[in-house]
Amino acid sequence: MNKALEGRRKIQVPTLDLLKPVPAGPDVYSNDFLSLTNDPDLRQLYLDKLNKSQRIFGVAGSRLLGGNSSDHLDFETRMARFFESPAALLFNSGYDANVAFWHSVPQEGDVIVIDELVHASSRDGMAISRAKKSLYLFSHNSPASFEEQIIRALKEHPSILQGKNTLFVAVEATYSMDGDFAPLPDIVRITEKYVPKQCAHILVDEAHSTGVFGPQGRGIVHMLGLQDRIHTVLHTFGKGRALTGAVILTSPLIRQYVINYGRPFIYTTALPISLIHGLNASFDYLEGPVGDFRRSELNRLCSYFRNALHEALRHIPPNLLSLHEPALPAGFPQNTLSPIHAILTSYPMQLSDYLNSCGYAVQGIPYPVVPRGQERIRISVHALNTEEELDALISRLKQWSTMMQSVASQSQQGRIQSRL
Repeated sequence: MNKALEGRRKIQVPTLDLLKPVPAGPDVYSNDFLSLTNDPDLRQLYLDKLNKSQRIFGVAGSRLLGGNSSDHLDFETRMARFFESPAALLFNSGYDANVAFWHSVPQEGDVIVIDELVHASSRDGMAISRAKKSLYLFSHNSPASFEEQIIRALKEHPSILQGKNTLFVAVEATYSMDGDFAPLPDIVRITEKYVPKQCAHILVDEAHSTGVFGPQGRGIVHMLGLQDRIHTVLHTFGKGRALTGAVILTSPLIRQYVINYGRPFIYTTALPISLIHGLNASFDYLEGPVGDFRRSELNRLCSYFRNALHEALRHIPPNLLSLHEPALPAGFPQNTLSPIHAILTSYPMQLSDYLNSCGYAVQGIPYPVVPRGQERIRISVHALNTEEELDALISRLKQWSTMMQSVASQSQQGRIQSRL
């Protein structure tokens, strides 16, 4: 173990011990996109629900062994109704939900076509799936590559066109590393073009988009009007909704199958009643005018930050600082802006160390975590950040750049003098 940890340190992969709390500086790094985690009104709404409840603690068992409370069932009914889904199944985390689905639902002879950057939780589930030897990776967010892999999978597995097996598709609505969006209209169009309707199953992970996009925060699938053409959607509650847990929206058949075969669901103690109340409070809060205001403010501040950063970086060498801006997929509204901003730099650890010293708990992301040339830090804009906070962050980035250029200049002068 020591050898493995030392190996991480040698190649400058962040090696954490979690012995210190995060700094108290402005939050431009967490997934609290809608600024809910410290919201006093949401806190009061939550406390009011707890005060009115006869039960607030845990249920002391899994859902299958005494933990299937009316609170859990009522919340699942609410989720199915809110997201316009035939059925819903509650999980303790997005990780549990992805592992439970992907390890249990694909059957022998099925195939899974996945974006090369899908989350580790999906990959972990697929690794123990009956379809683990039939994975087809397509280039990230590339409709052309996706189409190639669909054609290849169908050619190598004729049982799908014969109606005997299923072709699964795994994508994320928003990807956490780049903040970019899956080309969902193209994914759906290509799948429907090649795969028989009864043999196709698309799963979209909305972990980083729930609450932030779509009517009342229903996500990108709803924003694009694709909810009737996508078979399963995963929403998590630990980012835009300020709590924890997740819900899979799917058919009644798959819901029942995962209940009986999804090991993370079967062998996990059910969420405590207090958390169900918190989730109801969060949904109540965001379904009202506060949710619309926060989403609007978040979009405005994302635009402000991008424009201000562009201006600030105009005269900075791109190897020091540059903003990664993926293209918006076809079919997306032009004003769709991700709250996640990848700032590329050849010196991610030096930059993160500097920003940490200034009170920003950002994390450097070096090679080999990302490919060479894609080293970065990530900045997450929040609905209640202020323009002044964002301007101050940009000033710190410029100060760091000036320091780095000064050090490089002094080093070059030293090398010249040593040759004389």
